[in-house]
Amino acid sequence: MDHRTRPWAVRVIAGSVVSALALALGGCGTSGDAESGTGSSNSIDVVTRWSAGNTAAAAQSRVFKAFTKETGVKVNATDGLETIDDQVENAVAAGKSPDVVIVNLYDKTLGWQDAGVTVPVDDYLREWGLADKMKPSALDEWRVGGKPEGKLQGLPFSGFTWPVWYNTDLLKTAGVDQIPTTTDELIDASKKLRAAHIQPLTVGGNDWSGQKLFYQIAQSYTDAATMKKVMRSGGYCATPSVMRGIKLFTQLRDGGVFADNAAGLNSDAMYAAYYSGKAAMMSAGSWAYTDAKKSDTGVETHTTLAGLPLPSGSTYKNPTAYQGFTGVGFMITKRGASKDRIDNVRKFITSFYTDATVGDFVKDAGILPPTDGDFLKYATDPLLAQSLKLDKTVDYAVVPDVWIGSASDPIIQVLTGAYGKSSADKICEGLDDATKNTKS
Repeated sequence: MDHRTRPWAVRVIAGSVVSALALALGGCGTSGDAESGTGSSNSIDVVTRWSAGNTAAAAQSRVFKAFTKETGVKVNATDGLETIDDQVENAVAAGKSPDVVIVNLYDKTLGWQDAGVTVPVDDYLREWGLADKMKPSALDEWRVGGKPEGKLQGLPFSGFTWPVWYNTDLLKTAGVDQIPTTTDELIDASKKLRAAHIQPLTVGGNDWSGQKLFYQIAQSYTDAATMKKVMRSGGYCATPSVMRGIKLFTQLRDGGVFADNAAGLNSDAMYAAYYSGKAAMMSAGSWAYTDAKKSDTGVETHTTLAGLPLPSGSTYKNPTAYQGFTGVGFMITKRGASKDRIDNVRKFITSFYTDATVGDFVKDAGILPPTDGDFLKYATDPLLAQSLKLDKTVDYAVVPDVWIGSASDPIIQVLTGAYGKSSADKICEGLDDATKNTKS
């Protein structure tokens, strides 16, 4: 899940859009027909999220070249735009469908199978010998509804970890000798940091980064099943444990934990503040590890990755982090599934899942592998090496993306106010309205 290269603004998966796209596909001729493909059998057409500038682009390029050298099949790759979902849908509707889309499972792509853009890959998983290699938890996240019985929408590849980053040099400067593990300790550490003229926890309260941190805090007292239900269907105000978590968020906000003007910051500002040593803490994912080193500030050498501190009475036993596999994966279009193109698709996709290739992406892009194996030797980045050991010290909270779906954008608008001065009651009401209005 590389948030830097996916659409910032979430677009609604409206029923009318899905219906219109389905009608368009019906008139696309052979390019939308799973029985007969079009185009040269010695090429494969790919739209990829790993575009130029992405940390995974170099590793992807090496796979493309090795694949073509071994098979003689040319890869026609198109960079995915910020609106990659619209880009692909428009291409499909125009009869110019790619064979494979390398993309996040998020927002509109969650509806592609129903819309007829892509096909289920359950049979391919077995036929291509990948079933025994893949982690069941990674596959489940790519199934419809996130359920083991749901159809598999694509093959996961780029998993992520999402811990809290602690600049231990800044903490020590402020007189904080240990990483806080409780919210009381977090508030106390924030006061000491502010007294030393150091911003505490920097966060983009105006975009997805603030949204994720809010949900991590809000579910502090709630079990996973209940949290998923509330995120999917609403009921924030009516669920006492969730309301308790929202009130905890406001207590941390009012206690000075978040950086000044958090409601006006975005993720770019968050990264800049942490990398430059102006803030002592941030919540950020594994895709940012390589950028930390590239910042050339040395921040990665005095950063400890850990979990978000817990309040007394929390549902969790250990400080929390996020982990997931809804980052970049492979989705096969109806054209790619056609009889004269699927064999090239098979060769192309399976070439990514050798241990050496997965390890190359671990090294270059800091991905959490969806396959079983020991990839620690590829973790040359010090932060990635820490990240691969997090399982022993943190509990994993529910990542909201799949569950809030198309409500994501209006929810961000509500939470911008939450990082300002909104009360807990106003926050929960806004979340319920945002969820209701996008589900109706």
